Amino acid sequence: MSGSESELDHEKLFESECLVDPAELQIGHFVSRLDRGWRDTPFPLEGAMILSEDTRSWFVENCGWVVIDLLRSRNGYRPPSARDYRPRAAGSPVEADSGGPINMLRRARLTEKSVHEAVDCHDLLYKQAAALIDSLKKSGQIDVEQARLGLRKIAGSLESNVAAMIWLTRIRHADEHVAEHSVNVAILAMGLARSLEWDDEEIERAGLAGLLHDLGKMRLDPDIVNKPGERTAGEVARLQEHSRIGFELLRDDERIHPEVARAVLEHHERPDGKGYPDGKHAAALLPLSKLIAVVNQYDAMTSHWPFRSAVSHHETLGMLWRERDRRFDAGMVEKLIQFLGWVTPGILVRLSSGDYAVVLQTSQEHRLWPIVRRLRRKGADYVGAERIDLARQSRRGEKPVLKIAEVLPDGAVEVDLNAILLAEAVADED
Repeated sequence: MSGSESELDHEKLFESECLVDPAELQIGHFVSRLDRGWRDTPFPLEGAMILSEDTRSWFVENCGWVVIDLLRSRNGYRPPSARDYRPRAAGSPVEADSGGPINMLRRARLTEKSVHEAVDCHDLLYKQAAALIDSLKKSGQIDVEQARLGLRKIAGSLESNVAAMIWLTRIRHADEHVAEHSVNVAILAMGLARSLEWDDEEIERAGLAGLLHDLGKMRLDPDIVNKPGERTAGEVARLQEHSRIGFELLRDDERIHPEVARAVLEHHERPDGKGYPDGKHAAALLPLSKLIAVVNQYDAMTSHWPFRSAVSHHETLGMLWRERDRRFDAGMVEKLIQFLGWVTPGILVRLSSGDYAVVLQTSQEHRLWPIVRRLRRKGADYVGAERIDLARQSRRGEKPVLKIAEVLPDGAVEVDLNAILLAEAVADED
């Protein structure tokens, strides 16, 4: 391929990007990089969505190579010529530090020890979240000291248990979504905080803010909170009071760090100043508030609710990316995408063969080609079948090459993810 990639050195890179021959571009692809400066093209500096044959022809006729971003594309097709894109420096690929916090999920493995520790931590935190909710409903009071123990336990083992912890956030129960959402946001918040290299106390505060962020909803009419249909303007206004109610429950508690209370207050504020309750702009918001806003939205969108079905991991990341610097802090969005990656352990996918599978393990080297467990139908449900290393079968040149065709929403397939997780831990030890 012609041209030089040197001008791309040190730019931030997302694993959804791949380098392709322009001849294989399709309508709906988003071109994020190319073999010349954008100022030498008729397109905006931020990239170009291919919406017509004329646009596609320009790239074919003028470029030796282009990079498409599948996350930002309307068309998720990955051309046969595509290869993972890495910017070059001195003739060698520049990789993010594989040992750095941002890559801990791709380093993590599901072992018997890590799975059982994660399950114990998750169960403990869930019980504590349920107890907080119950106490608030009955007495109007909360005691966060027990919750701190669970959060501290998770924070202390996060590096080794993160794959199993993230897997557990993908297991949903329709009748337990309030406590589950709080626990999931706490886990995701701690993971993102660790990837940002926050210190241990800050990570614990992130977890506590995640656990408590929706506490104010417990003081609202559940018919409004869980209403399946469209809410009236008055109901929306009442629901939006939950962040201030939660803040007022926490602000005078000397055991709770002031930043935790402020994050509860600000987790629906927006960088563009159009959030609530106070319409603050980005400069006035705490980093912790920006972090909780992003992970709360991620888990909310990927969860099933009485008023809305879950959407996929990919759709959610795409929405967060499009709304960066408007609804969500751009840096937090970028870090969350880098931390979670193209797929995470526990995600359901449809393979190019048409079979369903569960992602078991990702890696820094083969981000788009994880290890999966194929699912087979057993009665009305699905159970785990054979384990497949998509990267290995691709390198062997097996035909047809098996790959992920679609990332599915959580719950799209009736399968016991908990059973598969426990079985995977035992299999990994064999």
